[in-house]
Amino acid sequence: MKSGINKSAPALLKARLMLVVIGIILPYLARLPRGSEWLGQYTDAGLSGWLLISGLNAIAWGAILAISFTYERPASLIAPCLLGFGYLAWSHGTLDLSTNPNAPIALVIIPVYALLPIGVGGVIGFVMDRIFRRS
Repeated sequence: MKSGINKSAPALLKARLMLVVIGIILPYLARLPRGSEWLGQYTDAGLSGWLLISGLNAIAWGAILAISFTYERPASLIAPCLLGFGYLAWSHGTLDLSTNPNAPIALVIIPVYALLPIGVGGVIGFVMDRIFRRS
């Protein structure tokens, strides 16, 4: 008989906190390999630009966070985080805002497009969580 107490709850809480922190700093980390000029495209906008980028990316990491509430094991978060954050890192790392005056529109589109890989990862994570529950 199950006791009703989830022993992995503290670990899942830590994983969720790490997910949020990574989600907030990921756009900036993804731009670092191309140098300070690329990072400056995101950071030169001041506080309002930081809030805009963070708020828009909250669409993506918020979806992963919402999916995590269906899981009982932190390991189940691996698939949605890898697929979702991988897509976000690639997108932010390759977006050159100086090439086209319409390029900033991609800042809105990137997190929305990330919902597909996050959803696929969420299903994979859900299946993994069910397998982990049985063992």
